[in-house]
Amino acid sequence: MTTRYVANIPIPDSAMARTATELMRETQSGLMFDSALRTFVFASLLGQSRELCYEPDLLYIGALFLRIGVTTLYRHSQQRFEVDSADAAAQFLRGYGRPRDDIAQVWDAIALHTTPGIPQHKSALTALLAAAVETDLLGTHCQALCPGVLTRVLSAFPREPGFKIKFLHTLALGQLHRPQSTFGTINADVLSFHDRRMSVGGFCERLLASKWPY
Repeated sequence: MTTRYVANIPIPDSAMARTATELMRETQSGLMFDSALRTFVFASLLGQSRELCYEPDLLYIGALFLRIGVTTLYRHSQQRFEVDSADAAAQFLRGYGRPRDDIAQVWDAIALHTTPGIPQHKSALTALLAAAVETDLLGTHCQALCPGVLTRVLSAFPREPGFKIKFLHTLALGQLHRPQSTFGTINADVLSFHDRRMSVGGFCERLLASKWPY
């Protein structure tokens, strides 16, 4: 099989990568699948610009599994969707006999990708995945990319019309049944934006309502 390149980044085509690709293509919407692929390419490009070392296959698995936790597979889960996604990736990697350290890296990268201020202090995999998510969604870090790169990435993996609202809608639908899991995260804001009547409750509110007497 000929390796595909996007913006001069090779898309992993190992047996493990191909299986993950087909699994995620069948599990997620096209909108989320293309977002995951863009995230991988952006992470790889940022890794090059920062001269960081990482294993492409692990970065690829991390990007693909980022949001499997908001699919209907987890409509009964009460965990944070990031944890469900991280657990799914870990189980997948164990099936391929990957070492514990590799699995831990991918788990952290997925679980922390929505937690601002922490990923950049962790491993290269975690830092790059979080930065790439910011690039894909917010346009952050684009200044580190070479001219013409964005056009090539978006040509290969397009953002469909209405991407922003559709993306937020998908995130919200995957968490409406577990609003308490979004406490203290950006996902609380996602639910509030989706339904202004929904209140997750903030830290101050919970502290003042606590029955702890001291």
